[in-house]
Amino acid sequence: MFHLIKKDFLVQKKSVFLSIVFILFFSLFFSKIGAPGFLIGVLGVTYLLALGSSAIDDKNNSDKMLISLPIKRNTIVLAKYLSVIVIAAFAILINLLIYLVVDILKLPLQPIPFSLTGMAGSIIVSVLYCSISFPVIFKYGFLKSRMINSLLFFLLIFGGSAWISYMTENNPKSLFILSSLSNIETIFVILLPTIFIFVLSYLLSLTFYKNREF
Repeated sequence: MFHLIKKDFLVQKKSVFLSIVFILFFSLFFSKIGAPGFLIGVLGVTYLLALGSSAIDDKNNSDKMLISLPIKRNTIVLAKYLSVIVIAAFAILINLLIYLVVDILKLPLQPIPFSLTGMAGSIIVSVLYCSISFPVIFKYGFLKSRMINSLLFFLLIFGGSAWISYMTENNPKSLFILSSLSNIETIFVILLPTIFIFVLSYLLSLTFYKNREF
């Protein structure tokens, strides 16, 4: 399991470096948008690395090699899902390091504020995105599903922002219910459905992968 997750990082070293540059740029130059900027940054890195590894696997026919090894298909699928959390945690860690370096050295910069809510929200959104994307990838492969996943990525960013703005203006009571909860309570209210969707997505992807011919 660990080696499969490690492989996803090693096969895309350039993308890992680009993701660090992306976070650095986003954290320092888009700090004014606050928590949404933090979330978009983590989601962007998750999109780049999680789907990037799937693209490389598809290009190199890595699945044929993996299923020829004594590795169960459920292990292969589970490793992909767990790698999403690892990638999101990696992006959050880079954000935290940038924030700490600027704060400790008293640099004349203003990075995106680091908070528990922003951290949890970015993980939840990244998990939800991949929970929708992965079943399509495991059924059709990355190349055939690339357009769908790209559209989903931008729909999640711009559609989510538009939905929040609409709810704020037209149905503030529904948002007030969440705002009346503490940060921890809000996280758990959103986290439980996310875990359910994550597990359901994994089972769906596993079914597709077991029935897929290579």
